[in-house]
Amino acid sequence: VREEAEGGRLQKIQASGSGVIIRRDGYIISNHHVAGRARRLMCRLADGEEIEADLVGSDPLSDIAVIRLRLEQRRGSGPVPVAEFGDSDALRVGTPVLAMGSPGGIAQSVTRGIVSNPALLLPGGLQLEGEDVGALVRWIAHDARIYPGNSGGPLVSLDGHIVGINEVGFAGLGGAIPGNLARSVADQIIRKGTVERSWIGVTLQ
Repeated sequence: VREEAEGGRLQKIQASGSGVIIRRDGYIISNHHVAGRARRLMCRLADGEEIEADLVGSDPLSDIAVIRLRLEQRRGSGPVPVAEFGDSDALRVGTPVLAMGSPGGIAQSVTRGIVSNPALLLPGGLQLEGEDVGALVRWIAHDARIYPGNSGGPLVSLDGHIVGINEVGFAGLGGAIPGNLARSVADQIIRKGTVERSWIGVTLQ
């Protein structure tokens, strides 16, 4: 649930997206445009259980957000299932991949395709939910079908490792944030709550 101003009033809007659990202590990686402005987060796990979550931090420049499950609400006593990262730099044109997510927030979905470009650039950037996002990303372009609501779900290699975080579909292609970039950004958010980047110290006027 997020809030948006409309007609001079704050409106509460319900939206949905996807994510993937990356640590046993309940950290989930998703997109900034999915979870970065949320006021309330409810996660439905693969077994149907629903657990509230909190936003840990978000980075619009890479369109990555990290949230954390409130594991004390979990009915089961065992650990949550966790996905592991692979090496997205190893992807080549023609590499088979699986796009996973929850289209429309109503079901789980897996589609299969191949990588068509491991370093796709979008001239002019990308606008999602009224924000410029992914300005620092060279996307993994693939033809596994991306449905509305799949944003934030993992792009997975055939050996079961995360190689990307799906972000957008365009011109019949899916665009995913490379897994190596997503993991680096998520690690900083988990450790520091924000992402620090170098700059050259010059301002143009």
